[in-house]
Amino acid sequence: MELNKEKIKELKDAHPEGIFEGEINFSDADKKTHKVEFVYRKPTVADGECYAKATQKSIPVANLNFIQSIIIYPEPGPIIEQLREYPSAYAYFVQEEISPFFGANFSTKSKKL
Repeated sequence: MELNKEKIKELKDAHPEGIFEGEINFSDADKKTHKVEFVYRKPTVADGECYAKATQKSIPVANLNFIQSIIIYPEPGPIIEQLREYPSAYAYFVQEEISPFFGANFSTKSKKL
């Protein structure tokens, strides 16, 4: 995906919390490769709360809706149509690229005293 400096500046100005270039590469059952590129904004805590609530009904739908809600360029509709039939591909993107905004590489400890 080619973005000129003016478009990047416009998107950054509209989303000062941060913008990111996303890319999902995967193969389908016919071994055809797909590459889906887009720009997304940093997700908010409210986005995460909506996602968590939606996962109780359908994890694939929640993942797709989450991605759709944060895409800012190009329009999310065509991007979602490219991904809709490949839930593993977009689930991997949410897990690897979006989840770290809410914390990653967890380590906890608890013991009875």
